[in-house]
Amino acid sequence: MELTATVLEEYNDQRLDIFLLEAVGDDLTRSAIQKWIRSECVQLDDKPITKTGHKVYTGEIYKILVPAKPKPFLEPVKMEIPIVWEDEHIRIVHKAPGIATHPGPGDRSITLVNGLLYQFNNLSAGTGTDRPGIVHRLDKPTEGLLVVAKNDRAHAAMAKLFMDRQIHKTYYAWVLQAPQESKGTIDLPIGRHPKERLKMTVREDGRPSITHYETLQVVCTKRGRKFSFVKIQLETGRTHQIRVHFQHIGCPVVGDLLYSRSGNDYKKYGLLLLARTIQFVHPFTQEEISAEIPLPTRFLDFEKNCVNIF
Repeated sequence: MELTATVLEEYNDQRLDIFLLEAVGDDLTRSAIQKWIRSECVQLDDKPITKTGHKVYTGEIYKILVPAKPKPFLEPVKMEIPIVWEDEHIRIVHKAPGIATHPGPGDRSITLVNGLLYQFNNLSAGTGTDRPGIVHRLDKPTEGLLVVAKNDRAHAAMAKLFMDRQIHKTYYAWVLQAPQESKGTIDLPIGRHPKERLKMTVREDGRPSITHYETLQVVCTKRGRKFSFVKIQLETGRTHQIRVHFQHIGCPVVGDLLYSRSGNDYKKYGLLLLARTIQFVHPFTQEEISAEIPLPTRFLDFEKNCVNIF
């Protein structure tokens, strides 16, 4: 499969391996990206670039020839995956909370990929041997809309839209407390936690990470607790970005078992974070695509119960 990645201004004078990790990495490792480069799988102006420390500059377009690998056996598993929108190229599905998008290191549980293989027979090869159809991902506990590619051409086109930030997603979440400003932007770099490898954290040497939010509702409970319902849009898409940013400002997402000390108090509701809407211009038809799902019952139950229970 062939992908392209255009260097945006913020990556000017950056190392090639770091830039590509951002462009197509998702859960890929830096060492895997470096192996692609050394194997002449990355080209600029149709010429292979083999130095991982090669500097990239604004406007350059790199071609990535994703190495073909034998696919591991992935067992189809019956599960309900609602289709919100589809055409001959892509489908937009509703991912349930508590299920990983695709297999990952150390996690052998059933994933969305297993369900996709059972329900559909037309999926792109994906960017990894265990990710057929997967263009992007949602965290395991996060519910919401996910784009699935039906073929490699669609996959490459949608991946470019994500890279060029032409995919607009809106998230909704219940958080503890309330942000100081009712509407604002959290602009703090995010990187891997230095001690807890499953977690991300705000750190000076992290990747640029920008989250825009608007507080839609604030609820004060009889026991003196405060919860806020917020609308969120991402300018960047780092791992756990929303959860890390809101935890950093003292407003962790309700039900977050990884970033909130009180996550277990709301375990019955799950992580109250929803990728609710997605908009983009279809790469082939130029049609304006807009998909949305209603607030899940667990969100509505939490709102109804929080005043009297918490």
